[in-house]
Amino acid sequence: MLRTTVWLVYLLAVANAGETAQSITAPTNCQQACAQLSTVFGSALHYPDSDNFTIWDAKQQEVHPSCRIEPSSASDVANVLNVLVDHWCYFSVKGGGHSRNAGDSNSVGGVTVDLDLLRDVEVLDNGTKARVGGGATSIQVYHALESRNLSYVGGRVGSVGMGGFTLGGGTSPFSNKYGWALDNVFEYEVVLANSTITTASETHNQDLYFALRGGGNNFAIVTAFTIRTFPQGPVFTRQTSYSPNQTEQVLDKVYDLFTDKNLTGDVEMGYDLYYSYDSGSEDFTLMGTQRYGKAIHNPPVFHEIDQIPTLSRTTIIGSMSSVSNGSIPMGTTRNLFATLTVSPSRSLFSRALQIFRQEVEAIKSVPGIRTNFICYPMQRNAIAAMKQRGGNALGIDLERDEPLFIILLSTAWSDASDDAAVNRMTTDTIRRIKLAAQNMGVANRYMYINYASAEQASEVFSGYGTDNFQRLKDIQKSVDPRGIFTSQGLWRGFVKLL
Repeated sequence: MLRTTVWLVYLLAVANAGETAQSITAPTNCQQACAQLSTVFGSALHYPDSDNFTIWDAKQQEVHPSCRIEPSSASDVANVLNVLVDHWCYFSVKGGGHSRNAGDSNSVGGVTVDLDLLRDVEVLDNGTKARVGGGATSIQVYHALESRNLSYVGGRVGSVGMGGFTLGGGTSPFSNKYGWALDNVFEYEVVLANSTITTASETHNQDLYFALRGGGNNFAIVTAFTIRTFPQGPVFTRQTSYSPNQTEQVLDKVYDLFTDKNLTGDVEMGYDLYYSYDSGSEDFTLMGTQRYGKAIHNPPVFHEIDQIPTLSRTTIIGSMSSVSNGSIPMGTTRNLFATLTVSPSRSLFSRALQIFRQEVEAIKSVPGIRTNFICYPMQRNAIAAMKQRGGNALGIDLERDEPLFIILLSTAWSDASDDAAVNRMTTDTIRRIKLAAQNMGVANRYMYINYASAEQASEVFSGYGTDNFQRLKDIQKSVDPRGIFTSQGLWRGFVKLL
């Protein structure tokens, strides 16, 4: 009866998180858990009324946990989890904290387990591997490795956390050469639902190793990753913008960069396409980010697109930590992502941008809105790398000897009163682009979990394929028989298998 009552309080809290988060009263069992944790961990335990805590998304910033705990080792995490399960107190685990929904990485009335102190980076095996704490961010890992002239398959944005980024996939400027982050992990150190500390690798706990390569937060709390590292110096990054009358010409050249084997065969190359609306400029802008893994000006692979006149052109040759260190406001903007994946189609490029523009026109009056249509390829090399070390859970095959295109809709805005309008625009845009892709025969079932909206969550794992979906559910039940990490358990945030 206690557990039923607790979850009724929790569900009501989550349902109203955007409106009543300030007034939610923590259930007694979570208050008791916090009191016990305070006795054990002292100053590592923080109560909301005296906690100077910020998190990326304003929707998560608005919610108040019963308390926040900062463990500093895997043993600490195990002890924390043991207390939470004993009291049947719901919780969330924060790595970098780039999730966008209340309860993902900041708990609504429960306990927020903040892995921020687990951020050490230890270089191993003559610089071919590194052991990275589960709470580290991309920029922290870049910084630590750059002192040794090394790097790793990390994020485009420095504040993104190692945990969520890697467990969901991990697309990177280095992916054309080395694959995605999840395929560059040799070993995971984890705390299981029963508070056991163990590891998973290609030779130990192989099923769990498979599941952690794309299965998200459904299996364990990852306290450390042993990852591949490689020699790396400064990189080339160029950002360009174009006038509207150049759009189709730019799309032609971008499509070539994404698909032409003579260009994609240069594994140092990456390119991200942006079509953006900013209420400050009150107009749509087509932009591109050229990336190259070596410190050379004007890489030949970009020669053709560089012939197109630009409105602006900014070039940086520097470390990955410097080019990923953008200014990210913390806790002040509301954010929504949604995604789909398609096979190559030049005509879909034009149609997708047209749909995006039409849908955004309806919400241009939202104060402070910044919305982006972003597209980049999952290159053939990255797809082929997914077969390494027993394969990952994503279920992606190089079926037609062609890349896939990842599409992300990313919107930021300020006021909760505009949530419904932004959600509606995002849903309608994705639905229309997906329909266009289906009509053109280029739709793909895969959906990148780290970009999926809450509305899309039920579709993510089915997109991994029937066999992988069932295998993940079987592994989840075997390592977490009480369902602590399920939608009926204690950590209900993010995308759930069960």
